[in-house]
Amino acid sequence: MHPKYFVHALCVVLVPWAANAQNAPKTFVLKATPSTVHRGFFDASLKPVLTIDSGDIVRLETVSGNPRYFEKLGVPKDRIPAELYAAFQGVDNDGRGDHTLNGPIAIRGAEPGDMLEIRIRSVDVRLPIAGQGFAPNRGALPEQFPYQKDRVTWIDVQRKVVEFAPGIEIPAKPFWGVIAVAPPAAMGRVPSGPPNIFGGNMDNKDLGAGSTVYLPVHVAGALLSIGDGHAVQGYGEVSLSAVETSLKGEIQVVLHKNRRLRWPRAETATHYITMGLDPDLDQAAKIATSEMLDLLAETK
Repeated sequence: MHPKYFVHALCVVLVPWAANAQNAPKTFVLKATPSTVHRGFFDASLKPVLTIDSGDIVRLETVSGNPRYFEKLGVPKDRIPAELYAAFQGVDNDGRGDHTLNGPIAIRGAEPGDMLEIRIRSVDVRLPIAGQGFAPNRGALPEQFPYQKDRVTWIDVQRKVVEFAPGIEIPAKPFWGVIAVAPPAAMGRVPSGPPNIFGGNMDNKDLGAGSTVYLPVHVAGALLSIGDGHAVQGYGEVSLSAVETSLKGEIQVVLHKNRRLRWPRAETATHYITMGLDPDLDQAAKIATSEMLDLLAETK
């Protein structure tokens, strides 16, 4: 998440919303290739790479990790998955490429004023290599770390653990940091760093398997994009990165007609989550609190 922005979450015991999906959903596969991703921005003018109906299921394979980034850090080419070379073909820099986003996915019938429900049915690590790093004068403690550092982190995909350091293993708890619909057309092309009313780089570790994200629709088709895979992360990216890696998983998308939202919301098996996003921390907290009051009034 951009260091100036803040996601404030207030939680209560879950009361599920009703959803009206079609009876026989279709299943699609969307892998990350040069023709199915966009990098570092959202834009209402993007053409969809896939079109689905409400209730359909999409099996995703997302990528994080530009091979040139790993080569720069001394990783031999034979240890870098060939799939990453294919997915990053044509990229002319050696940045890590975290915000390589699958999509956009259009949902038939979605219009401004509707709500999109994205059910995260499953999400898992799928490649053994990940990257981490911080940059000077950014993050939560810029005065203590006024320099840049990058590192390669390895993942035991079979055991689902992150090999963080010798003798230190962290269980993988994967999730996608970026889940977004297209912004309103009037906003033009928007960088994918700070989140906003369309979702985006929310970096919320609670949005893993079994969670549900709700986003307001701003343009025809909604134009859903997903990526920025995290093998594991704390509450926020205090150093500007999680364990950034490639993921696989399955989502189900349900369209709710005439169900207007102002800001993203989510739910897990135990909690409702409302979000406030603003450069001013106090204002972000006010937005999230107001959203929680609205949600409780609507559901209770």
